[in-house]
Amino acid sequence: MGCRVNGPGETDDADLGLWCGPTVVNLKRGSKELGAFAYDKILPRLKAELDALIDSQSKNSSPPAGRP
Repeated sequence: MGCRVNGPGETDDADLGLWCGPTVVNLKRGSKELGAFAYDKILPRLKAELDALIDSQSKNSSPPAGRP
């Protein structure tokens, strides 16, 4: 998370980054900016992005040798 002044730079290394302005929350996934969302709209979008991130990471991880 970051402030509106340094937020974009502070979130560069985050899987999901967000920084708040007076009326919107800016969201990005990695280096891709996803947009600015009203405070009453950000939670569903953030949850969807988090679920997608978890899903992609679980698909990319392989089980240890000898385990299904």
